[in-house]
Amino acid sequence: MSAFDPSAREPDQLRDQLRRLFRHRAVIASGVLLGALGGGAVSALGSDSYTATGEVVVRPISTAPFEGGGIAADKQLSMGTERQVALSESVADRAAERLGGGTGADDLQEGLRVGNPPETHILEFEYTAGTPEEAERRVRALLQAYLDHREETVNRRIDTTVTKLRGELEPLLDQRRELDERTAGTTGAAAESERDGLNARIADVQGRITGLKALDTTPGDVVREGDAPGVPSGPGPAVLVAVGSVVGLAGGLVAAWIRSLLDPRARTPEEVRDALRAPVLGTLPRPDGGTELPEVGPSREDERAETYRTIALRLLRHPRLAEPGALLVVAVREYPQTAATAVNLAAALAETGRDVLLVEADPRSPELAGRLPLRGGTHRSPGVDWLGSPRLAVDTGTAGRLVLLPGRRTPDAARAMNSPKLSRLLTGAADRGEYTVATTAPLLSHADGTAVAALVRGVVVVCDPGGTRRDDLVRARELVESVGGHVLGAVLHESGRRRGRAARTAGSGTGTGTGIGTGTGPADVPAADPEEAPAYSAEDTVALKRVDPSASGDRSDSAYGSYGRYRRAGDGTTLRS
Repeated sequence: MSAFDPSAREPDQLRDQLRRLFRHRAVIASGVLLGALGGGAVSALGSDSYTATGEVVVRPISTAPFEGGGIAADKQLSMGTERQVALSESVADRAAERLGGGTGADDLQEGLRVGNPPETHILEFEYTAGTPEEAERRVRALLQAYLDHREETVNRRIDTTVTKLRGELEPLLDQRRELDERTAGTTGAAAESERDGLNARIADVQGRITGLKALDTTPGDVVREGDAPGVPSGPGPAVLVAVGSVVGLAGGLVAAWIRSLLDPRARTPEEVRDALRAPVLGTLPRPDGGTELPEVGPSREDERAETYRTIALRLLRHPRLAEPGALLVVAVREYPQTAATAVNLAAALAETGRDVLLVEADPRSPELAGRLPLRGGTHRSPGVDWLGSPRLAVDTGTAGRLVLLPGRRTPDAARAMNSPKLSRLLTGAADRGEYTVATTAPLLSHADGTAVAALVRGVVVVCDPGGTRRDDLVRARELVESVGGHVLGAVLHESGRRRGRAARTAGSGTGTGTGIGTGTGPADVPAADPEEAPAYSAEDTVALKRVDPSASGDRSDSAYGSYGRYRRAGDGTTLRS
């Protein structure tokens, strides 16, 4: 079977459908619970019923029931007709008279069922009543009423036929007496011939009368009288609850399927991939608690840190980022983990020995300078444009070089985001030999992301599948493509139940201070002299955090082995100073 054969995708499609259904487990569980409660309510509110069964073998009317010759019994009987007779009102009236006590024929017919097993002359009478005794009494009355009705009907037909034959016989006998009186004392061939003809006709009618009187009019034999049942005939509580649960499960599955069709959110990585037309680079597990930035460092080798490293490696293997260039990390709409994702991806790239510049292209609400551990303190003048501000050395505890260009509130955000300085900063990353990771406002909230997407080599979309609409992802992709950008992939953050592996302690290392990992920062990024620039003014919205990290030795090997101690130069094996 070819991999491109559509039938090869059927198991995957089936699994996807099942995942979509069981994503709404609460709806399915509610359906099962309601069905079980409904079955229990029917069992509790409904009264028990008892069914008594009687059987009778219907016999054909015959002059010689024990003789082998004659017409076959199944040719003389129509069991379908006999079944309808047993269900008729005439039999019910006769049974009601037999029972007495004000029992009506309509009441008897409501609880009566008559069946005929195939290839048999047996009628099964089943009667359902509220008590075993009542069911037994009524089924026996109906059995006997059917037999009496059948026997009476046959006897009435015989009597009617015999009466007609006797009416034919009387004139013949009178003719024979007249003939005897007229031909008394005389002989003649004509008289004898007439007398013989009358005698033959009389003998024929008398024979027919004798044959009718000799008929066996026994209507049938009762083989099962219809004893009182010992247990109720209806389903018990367990059966009703089980049936209700099955019905509720079916209803819950239908409701979950409808809800999955109407759910606008991109619940699974497959749906995110289809909306962005780009792969899912990785899915980050939920943090165990509040995590400080950055999470990637020599003392942080938990699942989240390793996931960031894996995503960074995938980005470096992408053809568009095989050489240094700019990268945009952005969300579709407001999402608090966007900046953290950009910081940790930048730290993971720096950990591989690349020179990385982290650009906070946010002229509205910058925050990274106050959240990141910085080597020393640095200041900038209030009147200096934020793109010309001094760069800050971020203490990531790695052997890489990570520099931050923090954002700053700007009155004219649109002019700042479309300035030539920003364009030269992002497009000139390759000439400077560094990887530039930019983060900005959500694509669908402001035009900032669209402006930056046109200047970078690729865009990484950060989202929570449980809270992101598929339509928003499609619109974000269209915005990026409309300005000539390219979506490299998506980074997902888990928002559902915490996985078992993520339950390990996030701070398994022995970090100190504010950094998750400790160690000296890059030695080739000096801090600006405080005397050369005044301190922040009141209009600044962030304050730089002063960190005096203790010196650390060479980091232990992590997901990248010892590669972090080397600077990328040619073959990537030049030892960093």
